[in-house]
Amino acid sequence: MSRLVMLGTAAAVPNASHQNTYMVLDGPGGAVLIDCAGSPIGRLEQAGVQFAALNDVVITHIHPDHAYGFPLLLMGLWLLGRRVPLRVHALDSVLARLRAVMDGYDWNDWPRFYPVLFEAVEEKVGAPVLETADFRITAARNQHMTPTIGVRIEHEANGRVAAYSSDTAPCDEIVELARGADLLFHEAAGDTPGHSSAAMAGETARKAGVKKLVLVHYQVSADPDGLAAEAEAAFGGPVEVAQDLAEYAL
Repeated sequence: MSRLVMLGTAAAVPNASHQNTYMVLDGPGGAVLIDCAGSPIGRLEQAGVQFAALNDVVITHIHPDHAYGFPLLLMGLWLLGRRVPLRVHALDSVLARLRAVMDGYDWNDWPRFYPVLFEAVEEKVGAPVLETADFRITAARNQHMTPTIGVRIEHEANGRVAAYSSDTAPCDEIVELARGADLLFHEAAGDTPGHSSAAMAGETARKAGVKKLVLVHYQVSADPDGLAAEAEAAFGGPVEVAQDLAEYAL
């Protein structure tokens, strides 16, 4: 069985029970991390994901709450004995910043460090990101304060589709990316520049014709029932407010 596990669900400010928003796809053919916040090694262990199964990392944008766990992930896998390559997928500008961060940690001096392969994603709707035995992932540039992509995940065997907005204001690109998805994981940080409220997320879900909306990247002080009700009023379909380590079948 393939699954998506929310490793964290908070917006930029987490708390004791919520890490920042990131997730892992876990299937028979391997695992894919989408964004990298919090304490990724510990969270992957909690989610029951084998470290050796992790072959790919997708970083949607360079803001700290989506990427600050990246150095910890690379170092942790190295210290655990990884020797096989790890592929990292992001926009060109994001890859450059990730390299710069790692250069700041003198990673070229880490002995017997495994290869890290940086693979650029184009800035267009439907841009190919990666394809595994389990998943085909495509992307679209959205509307945030820095270059950012949302992603569409298609299960190769059963055709189920999930989409993740990442941080974005409402935009046609994410509507198109999420078109007809079984699950839409959409941010609900609030009606502020580069972000969406729960109602806006619901409107995007309605326009995209998705089957279920899952709210992520929300303010941890917000009432989950209130967020769900706000989104449901705009969407007209089922809404869930995700919690850390929640699992979704794909």
